[in-house]
Amino acid sequence: MSLEELKATIRRFPKLLGGIGILTTAGIILYETPQIRKYLAQYVDKKQQEPDKRRTEYIYIKYHIYRESMRKLQQKQEDEKKWISVIINPIGKWWKAAKHSVAWRLLNIAQTGSQAERLKAVQQLVCMDHLKDWDFRHLAQICDARTCVSLARCGADVRWFMPVPRRRCIKNPKMLLSELHVMLARLRPSSCVDHFFSKYFPEQHDTEGIHEFFTPEQSITLSTQDTDLLKEIISFLHHITKDPKVSAQIIHDGGLMHLMELRKIFNDDNETLATLCKVLANMSMVPDAVEHFFVSGWVGTLAEWQQCADLRLQVISAKTMANLDHDDPNQFTYPPNVYPLHPRVRTRRKPTADIVFVHGLLGGVFITWRQRDRKPTELGLYGKNAFYTSETDDVFLVGEQKRINGNRQKQQHQQQQQQPQQQTKQQLVPTQIQSNGEAAKATVAKPESLKGQVLKTSKKVQEKHLNISDAATKEFVETLRNEAELDSDWEVVHPDIPVYASENCRGMFSVSGNEWNNQDASEEYTNCWPMEWLPDDYPDARIIGIDYTSAVTEWSANFTKYCPCEKGQGHIDVRAGSLLERIAASDVGNERPVVWIGHSMGGLLTKIMLLKSLDSTEPNVQQIAKNTRGIVFLGTPHRGSSIAKWKQHMQVILSPSIEVKEMEENSPKLLDMHRRFMGSLHTRLRHVNVLSVAEGSPTMLTSFKFPLRIVTEESSRIDFGDFYLLKDDHLSLSKPIYRQSFLYQRLLHVIKDAIKQSNEPKDADEQATPQTDLSTLNIVGTIFKGTKGLFEMLPRVALRFTT
Repeated sequence: MSLEELKATIRRFPKLLGGIGILTTAGIILYETPQIRKYLAQYVDKKQQEPDKRRTEYIYIKYHIYRESMRKLQQKQEDEKKWISVIINPIGKWWKAAKHSVAWRLLNIAQTGSQAERLKAVQQLVCMDHLKDWDFRHLAQICDARTCVSLARCGADVRWFMPVPRRRCIKNPKMLLSELHVMLARLRPSSCVDHFFSKYFPEQHDTEGIHEFFTPEQSITLSTQDTDLLKEIISFLHHITKDPKVSAQIIHDGGLMHLMELRKIFNDDNETLATLCKVLANMSMVPDAVEHFFVSGWVGTLAEWQQCADLRLQVISAKTMANLDHDDPNQFTYPPNVYPLHPRVRTRRKPTADIVFVHGLLGGVFITWRQRDRKPTELGLYGKNAFYTSETDDVFLVGEQKRINGNRQKQQHQQQQQQPQQQTKQQLVPTQIQSNGEAAKATVAKPESLKGQVLKTSKKVQEKHLNISDAATKEFVETLRNEAELDSDWEVVHPDIPVYASENCRGMFSVSGNEWNNQDASEEYTNCWPMEWLPDDYPDARIIGIDYTSAVTEWSANFTKYCPCEKGQGHIDVRAGSLLERIAASDVGNERPVVWIGHSMGGLLTKIMLLKSLDSTEPNVQQIAKNTRGIVFLGTPHRGSSIAKWKQHMQVILSPSIEVKEMEENSPKLLDMHRRFMGSLHTRLRHVNVLSVAEGSPTMLTSFKFPLRIVTEESSRIDFGDFYLLKDDHLSLSKPIYRQSFLYQRLLHVIKDAIKQSNEPKDADEQATPQTDLSTLNIVGTIFKGTKGLFEMLPRVALRFTT
């Protein structure tokens, strides 16, 4: 077929030819679509505006509102044209600019001036209350770590500190567990970490594909297993961070940011937050930790905790900030187990005395030193130390727990009564408003048990203001109000007057009627009277609380479960040595008197620490015993306790702990220690004022419902100083009923005598006593010990010689 015939045939089918051409063109375009898109993308903007954003939005203002706003604007323009405004407005603008410039200048001095200039500038910055929010935010951005810590220590406004990084976002608990496992794994080789991994914290699963953070619009459901595991990790961190090297490694590995995420998760659990704050207190001992705390946002959080209602967070956060404040001229370092109860902020003067409180078995800073409850207290054998562990409900004292539970039951009853009213109100709220309120911020769904109990400070009852216009009537009413209930002719006996007292004892057993303050109907209650009462009587004294873990039975010894190395810490001699080392690091007794208050086993620890201080060769340890001027023993078992001598079948059931076994009645170890201590009281500690208080009533045991005399009168008595037998039980000896009780007033006399004795000049005979006498006593004691060992060895040598 020729070409002409082919063309003629194609012309007969024009539609077929056109269809084939269209299909061919379409196929080529589809094949080259990616290349065409790339070419056109260079010239065409792919971003298209959303339909709702392209529409023009109008704000409709009602006419009367528009008319009123225009009238005010016109009135303002007319006022500015007046001659008074022309003069005053520039002055007002200049005054506002001057006030703001003063803050900037003071901040510059606080950062670059000398130490004296920095202290004055910080005090002035704290007093500024005229700044706006944006002023505080701007100043916080240019503030450095040292100045930020100084402001926090002086009680500055929390707006001085930068907010927490990603404060409205919460990290996924699964992701956080994985990062914590990696951080702890870097601490290997460590027997503590290996034991914790094998028993509690296995390797976490792969976290790929999960969201790292939860936004404020999302709610987090935290399982009970994850909650318990995170609490175990916090408690384990509290254990291992006591080693400064471990703390330094965790800080440099970014551990403070992980702790911040834990703080967001447990924001409503005060008990867990207290344990977390103790981890921070241990890490604050690292020398270069200030900058890391500042960058991670912990300085602002600690400043908030210092002003919160919970006493535990107040004390522990104050301890952390004191360790970080290296610019304070009166700075003290507080290692683990040592807590500053007063002062918790910067002071201009050094303290005039050190008052140290040491609790007993199963006690704690906020357990032992509570104000006495009006109801009788009971003792539980399987109690736990609430201040130290995160698993307890904060008290082992059932009497105290009954008071707290009673308040809770009243609150629950009131809530149940208000519930129907709230339900009717909620039915009136639109569904859309409820959903918006729930999505306002990110929440963590936790069990009800996570909400920690708050140990609040005591609220002082303030007198009502008299709204009386007549001056004479108002003055007459105020005179009647301030007048004492009784005249000076009356004499009021203290409610806890001793049943028996030793001969030639000192102490006031009554008070004059015009000085008596009736507090029987008072609603004030304190969870720590050394922290809230003593500063009012001795504001210049430093009050320290010693806290440690203890247990009555091996079943309740939770502090030994994280590491096998804690098992030997229960021995009283080992514990006293570690506590003495940490107390000496806090500079206790440096040119100021020391007063010890020990309850139960705390008195035994005090005696061992003083004996070790006398035998020490380090000056910072020697000064503790040298400057000790007063000791108060509250129910101390100097010769052991009968409760520690369990029957054989009871030992199998209860399994008494190491502490209980060492306090058996007439224990040779306790008797030898008491003999040495009494020898020191008559020689090197003869200047110490000793006060002993014994229990006169039995203590109720909740486990068996029968009364038991924990420490007898014979075991509490020592032949030195004053001795009193009160009608209280063992637990109430450390809990005065109110300020004008005999126990508290007698303690004030001991502190007063100690300060007075330290201020008096030393006698000539005492100054002339050479230091070689003390050395001679030590040498003679060593010779006697060696002679005793020689005589014990002679029979063995003779036996070997005869054989």
